[in-house]
Amino acid sequence: MDANLIYDAKRAYHHITRLAFPRLVGSIGEANAQAYIIEHFKALGLEVSQETFSFTKFPAEVFPRILCGLFVPIVLSVPWLGEQFPILISLACLFSLSVALFFTQWQQRFEGLYDVGRRYYSENIVATNGVEQNSNTPSLLFVAHYDSKSQVLPIAVRAIAYGIAILGLIGLTIAMVIKVITFVWLPEYIVWSVAGITTFCLLLLQINFTQNHSPGGFDNASGVGVMLEVARVVMARGEKKPITFLAAGAEEYGMCGALRYIQKHANEYDHNYTYVINLDGLGAGNGVNVVTRYGIPPVHTTRTLAEMFRTSGESLDIKVSERYLPIGVGLDSIPIASRGFEVVTLTAGDVSRVALKIHSKQDRSDLLDVKSLQQVGVLLTDVIERT
Repeated sequence: MDANLIYDAKRAYHHITRLAFPRLVGSIGEANAQAYIIEHFKALGLEVSQETFSFTKFPAEVFPRILCGLFVPIVLSVPWLGEQFPILISLACLFSLSVALFFTQWQQRFEGLYDVGRRYYSENIVATNGVEQNSNTPSLLFVAHYDSKSQVLPIAVRAIAYGIAILGLIGLTIAMVIKVITFVWLPEYIVWSVAGITTFCLLLLQINFTQNHSPGGFDNASGVGVMLEVARVVMARGEKKPITFLAAGAEEYGMCGALRYIQKHANEYDHNYTYVINLDGLGAGNGVNVVTRYGIPPVHTTRTLAEMFRTSGESLDIKVSERYLPIGVGLDSIPIASRGFEVVTLTAGDVSRVALKIHSKQDRSDLLDVKSLQQVGVLLTDVIERT
């Protein structure tokens, strides 16, 4: 086969190295990343459009802090007042836990929060191969966010803190329900320990401020680099099915670009024949992880797309593993899945190796492995052919 028709991870890695610089929304780095992506999309012969959108930081930066702040006195009320006012404190705990679990899932009714407060602007870059979607013709939408951010807490620490806080709320709620039903009060040191650890995690999340120090090699220059190389292969092969490539902005402020795109374009796609593949954090470890569920309780985002990747993985001898994302991490696939689309997120086979470096100065392109990038690219091009 002509080498130009084959996915080449070295080309993808070249894009990644060129994009691995701080590019927080509103920075010169963001503008430079936009220009790079547009230039290469156009050079491939894709039809490119730029869609400016507005958003606010309230859902990602303010609202979670308000909730965590409100939970603290309720958590501390359990060891202080739980024995004296068990019914009242039980109700407060049940309410807090319900709210916490409620917001582990995407809620369309609260998308108006993205219009609360000061408005900021970013840009979605949309490139298509010019093929129109016909009845019963499958269509593919690739998504990869191009912005980056650094934070006080690495993403792994943040996710663990969220998890411990949720478990703490569950434990304290169970303790209060036991008290109401059986009149049994757990030992004080246990109640105080759980409340103290939970409070510590809730307060820790309050200091997770956003800055612009991360080169974002893994998160998510890797996804953009792979997408650009997949786009090159698609155009070189003259793919006959409609394919869209979305370089999404402002993902790090709550999946804003993906949300605005799907709010605007959802009705342009046939839900029954559109498959959405989000690329976020690739190029580490062996194999590819496919995120198919998120939230508590789990929300499934795919019916058949995961099976496509399993089939391709088996035929290519590439390890494909399904993954569940409970809390603490946002993905562009989530607001798109809320519209009823078949959606998966592809991420690296071994995220744990780089987890403590995500959202930090250490998230450089030299963390990535070309062999791992080759696996995901070969897998993607095979899925495109099978769709």
